[in-house]
Amino acid sequence: MNQIFAKYGTVIMIVVWIAIIYFFMVMPNKKKQKKQKAMMESLKDGDEIVTIGGVKGTIARVEESFVVIKIDKGTHMTIRKSAVAVVLD
Repeated sequence: MNQIFAKYGTVIMIVVWIAIIYFFMVMPNKKKQKKQKAMMESLKDGDEIVTIGGVKGTIARVEESFVVIKIDKGTHMTIRKSAVAVVLD
């Protein structure tokens, strides 16, 4: 056993570190991206949102890549779907 570890110890440690990095950094990031994509696809008229810039508004119209939000009476803003941080309940 000691001879195997002496020969391949460095390779084994590199593989272990790659596995640790994958499970603690890559997988949670993929999960977060999947959740964000599902949220963007579920946007609909009337949803109250907050943008990544902190602007709160109500969705007036959903387009392919953009969302038009109503901020106040007569005030609308067009933003990218990816700029939506959270959908309020």
